[in-house]
Amino acid sequence: MHFFGGTFTTGGGESWIPEKTRWSLRQPSAHVWTTGVRDRIQIAEVPSRRRWAVVIGAHGVSESELTGWLRGTSPTAPATWPGSYTVVLGDGPRTSVFADPAHAIPIYYTEVDGIVVWASSSHALSGLSKAGINTDWICALVCDPAGFAPADRSAFDNVSLVPAGHRLELGTAGAPIVRRWWSPPAPIHPRGASDGFRRALGDAVDVRLRMGETVSCDLSGGLDSTSLCLLAASRAQPGQRIIASTVHPRNVDRGGDLDYARAAADGRAGMAHVTIPLADDAAPFTGIEGGPAVDEPAPSTITSVRHRRGYALVAAHGSTMHISGDGGDALLMQGPEHTSRLLRRGRLLRALRDLHGWARINRVGSARLMTDIICSRREDTHPHPWLTLRPAHEARHSSVGNRARTSKSDAELIGLVGIGRTARADVQLAGHVGLRLETPFLDRAVVEAALRFPFTHRGSPWEYKPQITTALVDVLPPAVRRRCAKGGTDADHHQGLRINLTSVLKLADGWLAGHGIIDPRVLRSELRRAASGRPTAWGLIEPVIAAEVWARSVEAGRAPVWFREAERSGVRA
Repeated sequence: MHFFGGTFTTGGGESWIPEKTRWSLRQPSAHVWTTGVRDRIQIAEVPSRRRWAVVIGAHGVSESELTGWLRGTSPTAPATWPGSYTVVLGDGPRTSVFADPAHAIPIYYTEVDGIVVWASSSHALSGLSKAGINTDWICALVCDPAGFAPADRSAFDNVSLVPAGHRLELGTAGAPIVRRWWSPPAPIHPRGASDGFRRALGDAVDVRLRMGETVSCDLSGGLDSTSLCLLAASRAQPGQRIIASTVHPRNVDRGGDLDYARAAADGRAGMAHVTIPLADDAAPFTGIEGGPAVDEPAPSTITSVRHRRGYALVAAHGSTMHISGDGGDALLMQGPEHTSRLLRRGRLLRALRDLHGWARINRVGSARLMTDIICSRREDTHPHPWLTLRPAHEARHSSVGNRARTSKSDAELIGLVGIGRTARADVQLAGHVGLRLETPFLDRAVVEAALRFPFTHRGSPWEYKPQITTALVDVLPPAVRRRCAKGGTDADHHQGLRINLTSVLKLADGWLAGHGIIDPRVLRSELRRAASGRPTAWGLIEPVIAAEVWARSVEAGRAPVWFREAERSGVRA
């Protein structure tokens, strides 16, 4: 597993490093390293100010840009460079690590023998701290999968999470300090916001294009992946290949998503459109019993075979870099909850109009919908029938799911941060098959550009993602631009569960049941009902299955081995 990190070494103290370290940098106040060569690393130093910095990730930051930032009066926040990356800053005796505002690259830390170590992988740090799975974290996750927003804890005991938009800082004395460094930008005129959003998306794609001769992209037929894919095709360098991949059932060769994808790819010079037909042996819930251990349950767990086959096919076409549209929905799509945000900003008439529209779409009364919106924000949600009383109790009294630190200005980013953090697990899984998975909609520059749209221009029941349809009006085909939603997947999941029911039922008696989190009898009953085709709350039950699969993988796998000091004196964690 590829990851990067470092150790605070104030006063020339010792350092912990993982095995298979490929690159490292030593400074008087810190030691920074990576375990692979997949990231772009940029270093700069201003000795006269006793400052140095490292940028690690997918970016195009030049040494001159980084040096210019370091020469500023007080570099308390990195510049908004394109890409997805982590910035490490040394300023005199103080070292800071900046976590991005969407958690595209979550940063974790732990303390062992008085030494503070940080890394981009909580699972890696668990091997150093000898930490087990954090049951409070799992309880909070399965109680409220959609609203789960851990404040500062990871899925492992004794491994902390740096909140999105905060920095981890250590000076000459005392414990590490976490401080906020990022705030959402102020909205601007819609035309300026649209121009800025187009620039940000284009720059984000350019960063990825510079990291591979052959780049693959999802082309699902939806707005998000189609936008990134067509931008990549239009901005590719001469001779550079763009592979557009579309997944579809083997017995369906036309209609729905597939037609929209073909319309987008038709006649595009420099783009090869690859369709990936999937039979029953790649249905949801197939082959999910095992897999590599990652930082937390991955969103792709239920459809892992489908993802692996897709990655293998684009890799066979020469791709080492794959661009995903993940994060686009969380960043751009508004739902009924947007009504309450409009009310808080005094837009009463607009809020009432939108509420009526959302009520018609959901086929409920306006009063009922408003009640549902208010109730969905409560933290004391009723536990699901397959959960025991323990998860609700521990989630309510634990700091893991505590949102007290979330300011009003951050409320709209909770979903995006959750997508970013969980998408990192998918990035780690793709890395195991040799593919770098990138999610440009989670880039800081793209997030800030999207947030510059006024609230009244971020969508409504009658406008689906107007930010992207106006910004890329000359890029997207008219049919895709007018599309309001993608095809549903409920039928696939019912069928997949029916095919794999015997193996999935065995998952009910495992880690979660052994820790008193679920009632296996009730869970098995619910799975049988879902397999029969009855209406199923997939968003509640699939995270339970994913958590079980993940916990088994963690306990069956091996976390990275750590060594004391760069000389590898033989002392191991």
